[in-house]
Amino acid sequence: MNRVVIIDDEIQSRNGIAEIFRNHSPQWEIGGLFEDGSQALEYLLQHPEINLIVTDIRMPKFDGLELISRIRQYNKLIPIIIISGYSEFSYAKKAVDYQVFRYIVKPILPSEFDAVITSVENFFRLEDDPFNEYNLTSSEFDQFLDLLFSESVSLNKSQTIHILEKQCGFSFQGAWFLLIAGNHEFNNHIDDHRALIQNFASEISPEHHVFLFHEKIYCIILQKTDIDYDAFKRHMQKFIWKFTSDLFVHTGIYHSCNNDTLKNAFFSALSTLTQFFYSKTSVHIYQDQKLCDFPYSVYKNLQLQLTNGNLLNIRDEIYSFMDYIRVKQPSYYELHSWINKITHIIIQYCNDKKVPSSYYIDYTENLQFLYNFYCLEDIENTLLAMIDNIFEKIAEQINSTNTFLVEQIQNYLSDHISENLTLSDLGDVFGISYSSLSNIFSSTTGQTIIEYLTFIRIQRAKELLINTNKKIYEICSDIGYSEPKYFIKRFHQIVGVTPKEYRKIYTK
Repeated sequence: MNRVVIIDDEIQSRNGIAEIFRNHSPQWEIGGLFEDGSQALEYLLQHPEINLIVTDIRMPKFDGLELISRIRQYNKLIPIIIISGYSEFSYAKKAVDYQVFRYIVKPILPSEFDAVITSVENFFRLEDDPFNEYNLTSSEFDQFLDLLFSESVSLNKSQTIHILEKQCGFSFQGAWFLLIAGNHEFNNHIDDHRALIQNFASEISPEHHVFLFHEKIYCIILQKTDIDYDAFKRHMQKFIWKFTSDLFVHTGIYHSCNNDTLKNAFFSALSTLTQFFYSKTSVHIYQDQKLCDFPYSVYKNLQLQLTNGNLLNIRDEIYSFMDYIRVKQPSYYELHSWINKITHIIIQYCNDKKVPSSYYIDYTENLQFLYNFYCLEDIENTLLAMIDNIFEKIAEQINSTNTFLVEQIQNYLSDHISENLTLSDLGDVFGISYSSLSNIFSSTTGQTIIEYLTFIRIQRAKELLINTNKKIYEICSDIGYSEPKYFIKRFHQIVGVTPKEYRKIYTK
């Protein structure tokens, strides 16, 4: 029986998550439902048998990240899932630092969360005893090992790495890491390539294993001491030619040191794989890369243009940023850091403008992992699409706000039509400078405030001329004109006849 604790200050959210667990499998028992971190921590300290924690971030007393940090002081391994609508980049990044199992943004789709629960079960299954008899097919076992490999590389947990090394039959230190990737079409049929890649690995060394990392990149890990680099590169090139050219299959090769961690070795190979971004050469062997200076001038200019709100200039700065990358060709680590910095100031801008996270979170999550992209153009297009989407939402918000303000102005003018109103008076009423008020009104309606005021005054004059017996000078006073002669002149200019003639025509 798997026992889970759920912490969320919203009762509907707590109960909804609990219901997903109950519907998923009778193997799950709800150990406790709590509305804040302090209650949950007290319970967890008394119940070490709990083997999964699901928590929100924003809660009373102390938040989810504070709860996780305290849990990690006495339990380094228990899987934790963070679920929150508070999807700021800094929180997501901090969650990774605390080695959470998943970070999920509300609203939660039951089908998606159900898949996460399955991943947790598979993780338990492998950690308990990956070699037990589960009546698994070879493809099912490969999928479980792929999951374990992805988690091991991401978290660098010695326990799961030991399980992988036991399965492979050799240590990953001093091993060769061959990463194989392609374009989006290659990814669409990623499982179809496994047999070909496994056969290739077998030809090189009997001590090998093939993993699929996050359903994006194949990683061959093998032990072989007598490898000639040039011959190995030619061998790799011949293998890649077995794929059609339209898949743009490419590889990065790294020979790990004896003191390398699994995570460092994998990401060194990933950095080599990233060289395809720059050269389009299909085979790359790891070389130490020089550190590149971060483009601070572009960074500052982007901040400035975001502040100014000029979309075209912001797009130009994105282009400048990507051009700098093409020239400097930073490593995976640097490129990842640079994009995080650029993404972070865009998110800060969104927070300042109160743009809902739903308008950018998919882009930022995608940009968190460069292996989601096949080329620099993909990264560039994602940044540009995010900016366009954000500014489209801001424009909607501005238009909505401006429309409401214009409606308030129009109502006020109608209610105070008999008064001698000025733009300065309106600015004081609505708490905004008269020049800004005038610009908003004219850009939204296509006419100035004076033109609109004149229009409604003439419309009111028409109604009074037809429906009342008031004198012309009385009507003039009712609609806010102090001089009858000026009123008559304006009425004639707009309507084409004098007020007296208008009354005679329409009261017959």
